[in-house]
Amino acid sequence: MNRIPTADALSKRGIVVGDGLCPLCKSEAESVDHLFTSCYVAVILWHKVSRWCRIPPIFAFSFKDLLEVHKSNHVKIAEKMIVQGVVYSALWCLWAARNKGIFSGVEVKVENIFCELKSLGFLWFKYRSRNNHISWLDWCNFDLM
Repeated sequence: MNRIPTADALSKRGIVVGDGLCPLCKSEAESVDHLFTSCYVAVILWHKVSRWCRIPPIFAFSFKDLLEVHKSNHVKIAEKMIVQGVVYSALWCLWAARNKGIFSGVEVKVENIFCELKSLGFLWFKYRSRNNHISWLDWCNFDLM
């Protein structure tokens, strides 16, 4: 819906936002698609997510592509909702890292984002699903069944 307040979206609304570069990579203009799909920080995060979830590499060209990763034929039926939750959590963690970089001056590290994703995802999965017997070790190994 083009409502995420990235530098390009704010600029279109007449709000000045400094140089407009992506706060994660500082090399390209910040847009929704860049921040979540083509920024090298995001690309590395999606690689880590796909390896962790044991799904084919995630190659997204748009934000919408990310919202549909779980619909892939390569994702097991029993894990589609879990992969969807992991992707949504990853999007949130990327956004939070972006905001920490802008507003708190925190250096962005992909490994920190990935660790945050695993923690947040575990809490979401454990307390929002029927499968609440899962251990932290099983979650980290993505051994869910």
